[in-house]
Amino acid sequence: MKIVDGARGGIRRRHRKGRDGLVAVRHEGRQGPFFLAFLAEKSYNKNKDSKETRCQSLSDKDTITKEYMSQPKQFADLFNGYCYNGEEVIRPENLRELDTTSIVLPYGADGAVSPQQKDRDVLKMLLKTDGKAAYCILGVENQSEIHTAMPVRNLLYDAMTLAKQVDQAAKSYREAKDTGKDTAEFLSGFHRGDKVLPVVTIVVHWGTDKWDVPLTLREMYPEDISPQLMKYVADYKVNLVSPSLMSDEELDLFKSDLKEVLKFIKHSADKHELKKLLDDNPGYQDIKRLAAQTISVCSNVKFDIPVGKEAVNVCKAIEDMKMDARNEGRSEGRNEGLNEGISKAVTMLKDLQLTKDAAIQQIMKNYSLPDKEAAALVNSNW
Repeated sequence: MKIVDGARGGIRRRHRKGRDGLVAVRHEGRQGPFFLAFLAEKSYNKNKDSKETRCQSLSDKDTITKEYMSQPKQFADLFNGYCYNGEEVIRPENLRELDTTSIVLPYGADGAVSPQQKDRDVLKMLLKTDGKAAYCILGVENQSEIHTAMPVRNLLYDAMTLAKQVDQAAKSYREAKDTGKDTAEFLSGFHRGDKVLPVVTIVVHWGTDKWDVPLTLREMYPEDISPQLMKYVADYKVNLVSPSLMSDEELDLFKSDLKEVLKFIKHSADKHELKKLLDDNPGYQDIKRLAAQTISVCSNVKFDIPVGKEAVNVCKAIEDMKMDARNEGRSEGRNEGLNEGISKAVTMLKDLQLTKDAAIQQIMKNYSLPDKEAAALVNSNW
């Protein structure tokens, strides 16, 4: 059991980490001791195991974008750019990865007809600058395609993350045999001085199309509901990062290679804009492998990424791709011309009353072809 002390406002906090990864916070003040348990924490290790799980296929967009946004540097940059106008308030070293496998949706998802377990994409706990006390919970949801009910989906994710904190607090009290001060605290499992960490979720849309569906619950409600009643109806807003809806100036708020990735996706539909972007931004000449994979799979620009290289020159990779396409086109053109010439030659030899065997010999001689290939061409045009 690891215990870390922190103090604020005259209240002493102690963090306990058990063998199950549970992080608990004990507050000691005038009201007496109580516990608030947070979500199960997973240690973050940049070791060879994480590299072995890297998806090698660029066709798996969900796997690649999830791995890309799981990186602490890019994750912190996303929230700094969106929430703090690019100011580096959130530091990668103050992030702790959280368990994402305990979210259960109360409705069928992905075609299911009954409730099922549903993972969040990326979930991290933000610690205060002292690296000891928890501050809030940050989540990222990756969307390859537009989701028409995203406000409801995100609301459920955030609500379940909050509910998990309450459940963990109740579990901590039960284990400590702390029944609370009265019936209300005993039945709820959550004491009057307890707090939950706020949850902030950002949706990253990796597509090139424009997000044209509701971003708030209110937009999903019928229009004929009375304004008086709507005053009491809850709302929820989706925090969306979608390249197609953002200006280059807004994307410049990001400081990591997330900026290059999102800008490439934004301009990938227009070859002239994309060329200008690549020419004007030297950052694309030396970009990390995972960022290059994300660019390729999200923009459907299938350039080659050399195996074993951790840095990629995207500009050169695209030029190589274009050159291969041009060479392939020339080769196909030559083959088409050759086949057309042979077809005419076979027709002429046939009109001259030559036998098929004699025609094959003439084709072999005039076009320097092996006997089997010449025979196949003569037979197909005889």
